[in-house]
Amino acid sequence: MFIAFVLKEAAIIALNSECSVQIIIYPYRNREVRDLAWSCFSPNLVNIAHCDAASADTGLCQPELSSPRQQWLQALDRDPSRLQQYLKQKPTRRLGLYFERLWYFFLHEDPETELLAHNLPVQQSGRTLGEFDCLYFCRRRQRFVHLELAVKFYLCAPGAAPSCDWQAWIGPDCKDRMDLKLLQMLARQIRLGDTPAGEQALDAMGIVKPMKEIALKGYLFSHPADGDALPPDYNTNKPINNWFRPRDLMAGIHAGTASRYRCLHRSEWLSPTGTAEASRSLEQLIESVAETFQREQYPTLVAKLDANNQEHERFFVVPPSWPWVG
Repeated sequence: MFIAFVLKEAAIIALNSECSVQIIIYPYRNREVRDLAWSCFSPNLVNIAHCDAASADTGLCQPELSSPRQQWLQALDRDPSRLQQYLKQKPTRRLGLYFERLWYFFLHEDPETELLAHNLPVQQSGRTLGEFDCLYFCRRRQRFVHLELAVKFYLCAPGAAPSCDWQAWIGPDCKDRMDLKLLQMLARQIRLGDTPAGEQALDAMGIVKPMKEIALKGYLFSHPADGDALPPDYNTNKPINNWFRPRDLMAGIHAGTASRYRCLHRSEWLSPTGTAEASRSLEQLIESVAETFQREQYPTLVAKLDANNQEHERFFVVPPSWPWVG
């Protein structure tokens, strides 16, 4: 059964390179292993090379999910204790830090890479200019690499077509915007090594002119009424998901008789969920969301499960007051 799932994963990943699919299936039973696979091997959100703020020497970090790496993930899934122990060394409830820790584990374990440093601060005259998210050596390319990491979830603001500028794409809490994050990563974070203080920090480690790479993972969500147009520089290998208001749910999601729904905790936002635990019917979901919004006005991420209890797609349900800032 497990081998069949692995073959299914390989087929879906191959299909994803040719056309749009709802979601890539990561067949691992252990959630941390699924999150690891998703964090390192799922498609990036944006084609960085096409962005205006990108320098010519900045590229995407997209490791190949090769056969040896699949075997490594399968072995971890059978015994995830090594990964779990690594994560327990610095436990965190912050999803972004958890995402980074998964990357550090991969770069430390993978035979093709050597993790040299992470979260390395750069200071000048007693002031911190920033930090290198990750520095590693790629044995295959025989090059040092400066890697910046981010995982983001953005919703296209009401009334703005998905094809409009990235400034219309905002975080669930309305405190974050895609255009600002891209500018921060491309104009400041990835160019830290080009500053005199950054060069000095790299020289101290024996690193000269490292390659620049960005891994920007996550999900985008738009309202069905806004159509299927894609935002600029978006990676078309990633599906764009939906967001709904509570009143839209019954008509907005085409629910089959066997469909079940599961509200996801923030710690479950990375990889597709692999369990039907605490799943609900559509009617129960609508009631649950209404009760949640009476307590707190924060968007809820929901997984739609198919007849095999696998996540088929995901969507946000936002409160009537969302977005609460411009």
